[in-house]
Amino acid sequence: MKRRPRLESQKAWMDLALWYCSKRETSRAGLLRYLNRKLREASAGEPTSEEVQGWLVAVVEECVRLRIVEDARYADILHREFERRGKGSRYIRQKLIEKGLKERLETLEFDPERELERAVDLARRTLERSTFQKIEEPRELKLKLLKKLVGSGFELGIAKKAVEQAIKGTS
Repeated sequence: MKRRPRLESQKAWMDLALWYCSKRETSRAGLLRYLNRKLREASAGEPTSEEVQGWLVAVVEECVRLRIVEDARYADILHREFERRGKGSRYIRQKLIEKGLKERLETLEFDPERELERAVDLARRTLERSTFQKIEEPRELKLKLLKKLVGSGFELGIAKKAVEQAIKGTS
């Protein structure tokens, strides 16, 4: 049986938040989601008081004040990580919104030339896979590559250009 922590003071909630933030970078919204989930688990169906909800908000605000949680830093980390993994701007925007960082989208730059380079790189790496090398029909190959790039979050126009460049490069 899993033992539930005793979360009966604001200090206990702060300790839990610090433990969570020491394990992973997170956003203000992500930390609040985590604390609310722990509150639901700790209360086990019992109604929670306004005081405890106030503690959670105060803990999150204190973490922001101490710069333990910083949305701009987290958005930059996610942006770089998703770019490194070959994801497109649509995918990155969607993930940032899911993480509660919608207001940080304006500060991030999505360079179309760099986006095209990443799309071409992904298309070339995809063409090297044995499943794609077996495709003999050029139209089918283009469609599958296009589907892969659009599924990775690249805009359709950029994906089309990347597919053409990648196929020309292998010919």
